[in-house]
Amino acid sequence: MTDVGFFASYILWRDPMIVALLAASLCAFLGVFIVLKRVVFVSAALSQLSGVGVALFFWLASVIGLDAHHPPWFANPIWFALAFALGGSALFSLNLGHRRLAGESVIGLAYLCAASVVLVILNSPRIAQEAHEVNDLLYGNAVAVPPAQIIIMAVTAAVVFAVHAIFAKELMFVAFDPDMARTLGYRTKAWNLLLFLTIGGAISVATRAIGALPVFGFMIIPPAAALLLASRIRAVFALSVGIALASAALGYYVSFALSLPTGASMVLVAALFLVPGLANLARGGR
Repeated sequence: MTDVGFFASYILWRDPMIVALLAASLCAFLGVFIVLKRVVFVSAALSQLSGVGVALFFWLASVIGLDAHHPPWFANPIWFALAFALGGSALFSLNLGHRRLAGESVIGLAYLCAASVVLVILNSPRIAQEAHEVNDLLYGNAVAVPPAQIIIMAVTAAVVFAVHAIFAKELMFVAFDPDMARTLGYRTKAWNLLLFLTIGGAISVATRAIGALPVFGFMIIPPAAALLLASRIRAVFALSVGIALASAALGYYVSFALSLPTGASMVLVAALFLVPGLANLARGGR
């Protein structure tokens, strides 16, 4: 596929590209919190919980005879995905540590249970015809999105970025120095809950748009690369979003040109940005 062929097919990839760029930038921004808080598995667990919501919707639709491909607005799979993701976010925002069971273990258990539930539902005879569609949501196949998906993704991004712009000081203070924030009288549980709810909401919508694999990739790889290259926190956020945008655009082009899986292509391109950071680390940089 030549560059001419790619740009001549603009109408085919315009909407998916817009959604991928929105999802990538949102995930990369929130991913900085996840990486610095050392809870990287949270994004994977919430993606799987989102998948449980989608899979459960298709199963319930088959039980009650609802057309899963053209449901009414109040019975859309996005609400199921959002409900499971927000519920998981509320759980993970709590102090899950225990002397016998660490918080990461609880998150891992949630991931494993959610993944198992999805596999069981996908293999149910009732949704055999929809299994491929649900599978695309889990592993990424952002090649065709309805116009409504652009609006949903854009609104979600606007709301999340607005929340973080308005409460930037509180969210960053509580996330990165919770002990000091607690000493100064901040309601750390409430602010931590708000942070995790924005993460859960973003993941549920982004997973529905581009799949769990690229969502997990954008949550972890761009922030990690940015942290290897920059030391100031504002620079880390900006660089993480920039890397995610470049990875989404280049990855989509590679996928289109070489007929490769879209989600995996975007993640692999993002991984290339780790190379300069690792080289900087090897030279003794921060």
